[in-house]
Amino acid sequence: MSSNGERIKEPMIRFGGEWIPAHDAWKKMQSATVVVEHIKRFNEAFPHLASPGTLEVVPLVQRRLRDIELQMPGKVEPPDLGAIANNLLDHLSPEDALEALAEQHGTRMGMEQLITMVGERAYLSCLRREGVKYKMNRISSDQTAQLWNENGRPAPGGGLWSAQKVRSLLAQSPD
Repeated sequence: MSSNGERIKEPMIRFGGEWIPAHDAWKKMQSATVVVEHIKRFNEAFPHLASPGTLEVVPLVQRRLRDIELQMPGKVEPPDLGAIANNLLDHLSPEDALEALAEQHGTRMGMEQLITMVGERAYLSCLRREGVKYKMNRISSDQTAQLWNENGRPAPGGGLWSAQKVRSLLAQSPD
């Protein structure tokens, strides 16, 4: 952030009382440094030809070049998508969480990637919560397994969902 609170997009250098892009300032500094060094060498090699103005300006310009400040943009940390995905799975289905990640963060991934990112425990906890709702609404374990297989949701240990795997998941205590 700059002193007035606005976000800086590129490195800036204060040069002559004005903030300019660092790459432009670098060119100006190189030119000024070369010129000042030539004048300094000339003044030292030919002191009888040096004017009071050149004797005075060389240390002044050298001091000004040393006083130039660099302002770098702040490092932008990418969002922790794993934590975001975990939070989404607390209240959304895996498919809705994937959609929200794509819409809100431009991150497109598949179900396997989501599970890898959040961990199997968070994924199964989400399914357990959904399975309990299904059970309360009289949706059988066979129907739940069929829905989850149609949605491409991997079952723990691999393979497809079965009524037995759904019942086993629902029998586990919530985390």
